[in-house]
Amino acid sequence: MRPLPERYGFNRFSHSVLLTALTDFGIDRSDGLVAPLSAPGLARLFSEAMGCEWTCNMEQSWVRKKVAPSPARGPQYNLQSWHQDGALGVRFPPESGPVIPMTQLLTCWIPLNACGRDSPGLEFVRRQTALLHFTELDDAALRRRFPPQEFWAPVLESGDGVVFLNSILHRTHVRPEMRHDRLSVEYRIFPR
Repeated sequence: MRPLPERYGFNRFSHSVLLTALTDFGIDRSDGLVAPLSAPGLARLFSEAMGCEWTCNMEQSWVRKKVAPSPARGPQYNLQSWHQDGALGVRFPPESGPVIPMTQLLTCWIPLNACGRDSPGLEFVRRQTALLHFTELDDAALRRRFPPQEFWAPVLESGDGVVFLNSILHRTHVRPEMRHDRLSVEYRIFPR
């Protein structure tokens, strides 16, 4: 298998490529790549949530594949653990300490196939929180910190979308019985 072109930005840890890689497969950069962002009301939602004008950063927008669990792949194959997108670009000290400011952004996440039931989806903690240090992101610790009703793993159809703030904790949601892989598109929205 030939290596992917460097411009695709392939990340083997998150099993993703930059959204702009799709231009090599016939999707028009000026219209096709950002067409989902023209859905009615979405621009207003972004503006209200950001409190300012916004732009989509194509260098931080991704196409991701998450695979269904199988014994051959191992239980943690390409799963994204708990994190906050506001940690993008933040340099954490080795130890937890004073709260670190987050990167201001929104994420617009769109599954390209049904997910959450038969293929991996996302799980959220439905509460905004300050940026947590990476040592505080253990699943058991988070489940002690937040009540069970704060955890949410939606079942979504192809083309549904979830918009969430930089402070929202989330991870790949997977169950052993899931048998189908999931593709998704992730747009990162920043202040203009």
